[in-house]
Amino acid sequence: MKLVIQIPCYNEATTLPQVLSDLPRSVAGCDAVEVLVIDDGSSDATAAVAREHGADRVVRHRGNRGLASTFVTGLETALEMGADVIVNTDGDHQYPGSSIAELVAPIARGEADLVIGDRQTHSDPKVGAKKRFFYGVGNFVVRSVTGVSVHDAPSGFRAMSRDFAMRVYLTNPFSYTLETIFAAAEGRQPIREVAIETNPATRPSRLFRGMAQYIARSASIILQGYSMHNPLRAFGWLSMPFLLLGLGLGLRFLYYFIQDPSHSGHVQSLILAAISIVVGAQILIFGMLGSLVRANRLLLQDIRMRVRRLELDEARTRNSSLTGEAGSGRG
Repeated sequence: MKLVIQIPCYNEATTLPQVLSDLPRSVAGCDAVEVLVIDDGSSDATAAVAREHGADRVVRHRGNRGLASTFVTGLETALEMGADVIVNTDGDHQYPGSSIAELVAPIARGEADLVIGDRQTHSDPKVGAKKRFFYGVGNFVVRSVTGVSVHDAPSGFRAMSRDFAMRVYLTNPFSYTLETIFAAAEGRQPIREVAIETNPATRPSRLFRGMAQYIARSASIILQGYSMHNPLRAFGWLSMPFLLLGLGLGLRFLYYFIQDPSHSGHVQSLILAAISIVVGAQILIFGMLGSLVRANRLLLQDIRMRVRRLELDEARTRNSSLTGEAGSGRG
């Protein structure tokens, strides 16, 4: 089994040497360990530093594409390298390399497809009270909408099986952490968590300018993820207030009409009831259409995964043949 440790980087030339030196070169259950650095259009010497300090492969974007795109580039490259397990860590040395073996273990045992490093933000003294509160609320929301027991959804320190990596498809450029949890929950792929202790922060986060922006972007991803992966349920809940209001007003009108059929009042209730029921029905129909779109999306994702698997198997066979021919030539 081959492990590839991928490190998405943007201007991390200062901290990258420490990150690379902290990575293990042998992990229990893995026959080979290789390190992949993805340079997201850095303006410093990140790529050169990565090569100088032992990265097995360096991939560079011509421009800055964002963390989610860099993460996907890493997965694609790691799969091409023949990875059976992929570990994602950061270039700012937030996550301890010593915990990688624990992260990989559930996948090596066949117990999980996605393993998340739980930073234990609820008890970590390095996390301020304000951040701790919002982390707690965010994790509760993610658990509620996905049905998956996760306690550190935004953690970027995670291990993935080859099968899970081939299925990953992201729709937002901001981050991969939340959307991959939605994908794993939808595919009923087992998720596990491993408690870790983070290293002291080396710099402020570059993903967002402040907590307000982080909350807004995360809320947008959660809302989009929930409506995309559970459209009928999402739009069903949204239509419920309108349908209940329309039903209540309709029953109110019917009650007064039965009491006195000759009385022509309360027509406003009937009109408002009709409007509410029509709006609620339209929203529910949007959910039904979304459910049909979801079925097509899952089919396309499955086709994409199968095609990708065939491409990777063909490339692996071709490389083995070339290696064999080169060996015969030397003999």
